[in-house]
Amino acid sequence: MLMEDYAMTEKEYDNWLSDFKKLSLPTFEQFPDLELYMDQVIQETNKYLTPIFDTKVTKTMINSYVKMELVQRPIKKKYTAEHVATIMIVSILKTTFTLDSVKKMMVNDGIQDYFNRFVLKFNHELHNFGKPVDSFSQLEITIRTVLYKVILEKNI
Repeated sequence: MLMEDYAMTEKEYDNWLSDFKKLSLPTFEQFPDLELYMDQVIQETNKYLTPIFDTKVTKTMINSYVKMELVQRPIKKKYTAEHVATIMIVSILKTTFTLDSVKKMMVNDGIQDYFNRFVLKFNHELHNFGKPVDSFSQLEITIRTVLYKVILEKNI
């Protein structure tokens, strides 16, 4: 079969894009208000990221994020909502950027506020994809870059 045989039709792509634009990330407050073990963190993270990015976060990835000091070490093998938020942001950004670049983009304090700002911008950009804007912040450019990459890869 030829490569073109695997491409989506324009209608299939339009339907996919319409469904894609309805997805969203949770706010920090929607995370469980209790400590989680690794398997639970993976399940919680993938619940939101897999529909958008068609990929799954793994134990190896999370351990790598901790080793690179992108994510704080768990306390007695338990992860908090702050851990989950950080893992989600790193996982999203690494779809397009190197982990070294992601590390430069991350904040060390106030992850709850940063995550909620990130999610607000992400969901806005996702739901309004393709609509023109007057100006961009660094965060908006970063998020649009990630979204354009996901959409382009789906359309190839």
